[in-house]
Amino acid sequence: MAETLPLEQLENKVDSLYEAIVIIARRARQINELQKRLIDKETEANASDNDLDEVLLDSDYLDRQYLKLPKPTTLALQEMLDDRLNFEYIGKNK
Repeated sequence: MAETLPLEQLENKVDSLYEAIVIIARRARQINELQKRLIDKETEANASDNDLDEVLLDSDYLDRQYLKLPKPTTLALQEMLDDRLNFEYIGKNK
């Protein structure tokens, strides 16, 4: 079951809730790209070791493996809440 997140926690991290959503979405895209690279790397390693038929059979295994990875949005949100997500405003004077 999904846990409800108090919006005040996000608003304390940035100026507005909209900014928090944009920052989390951008980080989630980065994490998703990293996960895709990991899957591609695994596929290439299997392709070099095995013939094509075995790689196609292993693709089911990789699909299941990918499904076990944590969701990028969840990881990005947790990074924001744990103050592990660094961001800066471009063109904004401080």
